Amino acid sequence: MNIEQKFIDAMRGFAATVNVVSSRKLDERQAMTASAVTSLSLSPPTILVCINKKAAIHEILELDNNFCINILNSEQQEIAEICSGKQEGEVRFEAGTWLDDLGSPFLYEAQSNIFCKCIETIDQLSHTIFLGEVLNIKNNKKRSPLIYLDGEFTKI
Repeated sequence: MNIEQKFIDAMRGFAATVNVVSSRKLDERQAMTASAVTSLSLSPPTILVCINKKAAIHEILELDNNFCINILNSEQQEIAEICSGKQEGEVRFEAGTWLDDLGSPFLYEAQSNIFCKCIETIDQLSHTIFLGEVLNIKNNKKRSPLIYLDGEFTKI
């Protein structure tokens, strides 16, 4: 087994909340499933997300552009699958209720929506790290996140 495969195997041991990153540039909307999302700072509230340079959403995320981190609930596995590559473009917005706020599409039924403005990008190998200043947050009362562990979706 090569080092890349060993790395994948090790990373499958990390349980991660499933998120869909969404953004818009002019009339183009994009959404992508992501687990490489984490808080960076509380003061000021800042979040980071790592996006593969080959992902369609990578082309529309840039400095000063807004994006949303939609934290999926345990009933939203279908949306996670659609936004992870099964479908592309506008088709990704056919499942669930998508609205728009602060210039970003967001998934109304998500557990939480974190609206951000891109304040910095860091080019790193196959990915770009996007730092987002948190502009607004919408939380639903139900806390039941969709989790990704060992290559599968699960619940707590």
